[in-house]
Amino acid sequence: MAPDAHKSFASARFRLLDWMACGPGLERREDWTAWLDGEKIPKDDAAQVAVTLPTMLRRRISVIGQMAFRASYALSGNRSPRFIFCPRHGEFQRTLNILKSLSAREPVSPAEFSLSVHNALAGLLSIAWKNTAGHTTISAGADSFGSGMFDAIACLKSQPADPVMVVYFDDLLPEPYDALGDHDETCLALAMLVGAPNNDADDLTISFEPRARETTALSATGQALDFLRFILSGESERTSIGERLQWRWQRGA
Repeated sequence: MAPDAHKSFASARFRLLDWMACGPGLERREDWTAWLDGEKIPKDDAAQVAVTLPTMLRRRISVIGQMAFRASYALSGNRSPRFIFCPRHGEFQRTLNILKSLSAREPVSPAEFSLSVHNALAGLLSIAWKNTAGHTTISAGADSFGSGMFDAIACLKSQPADPVMVVYFDDLLPEPYDALGDHDETCLALAMLVGAPNNDADDLTISFEPRARETTALSATGQALDFLRFILSGESERTSIGERLQWRWQRGA
């Protein structure tokens, strides 16, 4: 049964304090504004944001991991927030390397193994920033982006004075797993600093309800890009279709 289009099962207000997105060839707010006007995201290039990462991070993490950290470091004026990382696939190439080693009956790289777990990047960032506020990593299929945002808002409910950093990132799946990927996946990293609402027109609202069966689902990356469209366009409302849920973004009143 299709849900009532005007009735959500959950709704919450928050403020978007700051954000930074990294995509192939898209490094600055101006680049994303041009993208909003019709520029496509290339799939075979890596963004190079002008943020210098510590050597430990550059050497230990993959290209998509570096993009996630460059986006995070762009918001590093506040290094004390709790982290919510919400990639769908994470650094999947590491998992594939481990599977190839096992298939060839070769030793598994300790570095690949230790960094292949889904919360490895959140742990590395907390070490680099000496951040002891705690962190969570969420993977909820194609609903990973919205789920990460809702978890951050739940943190704000319990500690409204403490902003939360949400970091979404995902890369294209490598062969042969690319056949299982969603049609609109691309390389993207998006870091957002969110805070408690002021209950005024600058607030944003997130709500969700069961997905209508006749609608076409977006990937988690597609939903993150939908949120960027919502932020950059200034539109009052946007609905983004997930795997099991449909998410609605609205501006406060």
